[in-house]
Amino acid sequence: MRHLAIIGLVLAVVGCGGGYDDIDAMRDATTGSTGVVGGTNGSNSGNTTKCYEPNVLNTTGTRVIDGDTVEVTQVTGQSERVRLLGIDAPESAQEYGAESKTALSQCINNAIVTIEWTERDKYDRLLGKVIANNVDCNLNQLQKGAAWHYKEYQSSQTPYDRIEYANAEIVARLNGRGLWANRYPIKPSDYRSGKNSSNLNFNNDRLPSKGASKCYSKLSAGTSNGSGTIIPLPPTGAICSNFIKKTCSQITTCVEAQQQLACGNTQIDGDEDGVPCETICPGG
Repeated sequence: MRHLAIIGLVLAVVGCGGGYDDIDAMRDATTGSTGVVGGTNGSNSGNTTKCYEPNVLNTTGTRVIDGDTVEVTQVTGQSERVRLLGIDAPESAQEYGAESKTALSQCINNAIVTIEWTERDKYDRLLGKVIANNVDCNLNQLQKGAAWHYKEYQSSQTPYDRIEYANAEIVARLNGRGLWANRYPIKPSDYRSGKNSSNLNFNNDRLPSKGASKCYSKLSAGTSNGSGTIIPLPPTGAICSNFIKKTCSQITTCVEAQQQLACGNTQIDGDEDGVPCETICPGG
């Protein structure tokens, strides 16, 4: 009976909240949650946590840059870079990088693509889910073993997605799919930092996602005019007069690298994912 009671508590989780570094932390948070989701997705009174809906961007064209980055075109012709939320794919030059890009292309090809997003990252990319013919391509990357669940940034996901994405990585890993055919893969974040190995310590316990909230805990960034068209953000203020291009080896800070890229130095973003000099700028 005690075991069934614990399972019941897990299934009853409905709270929006922060991220979890591992499955144990996620379990502790879900089984011990006292917050109630507000808005249309929560039916209880006395709500203590807001429930927010994402912006939805309709696209007319999509270009895959790598396994976790796409460039989309809107009906106005304006383009936006989108960093797939909740996943981290091998870099283009990394082992399984090309296969990861192919897997994402296969999910998107000949599909009606929409982007669900709530915020931008520090590189001015939209953080969101790529939905192709009602398929979550972010989740699909994990199911195919084409990406890692990006736990460092999972606080931006809904509680439901955090669990589903974590479970998808576990299943792919246990079955040796995709990048998991290598027993000792390198995390993309470690690869970007110049490391040649990763500290691999996995928890393979899966959690039930039934009943978990599908709410975002953050208010969507106010850059959509409601018609599916994004209003451009103000200029970054980068001063490009007397601009001298530098290589990544000549740049010492990520701020300087971002300014160089904003001023047109595209050579420091060789993989075109919007992140310059990835050895000093994290989160590619």
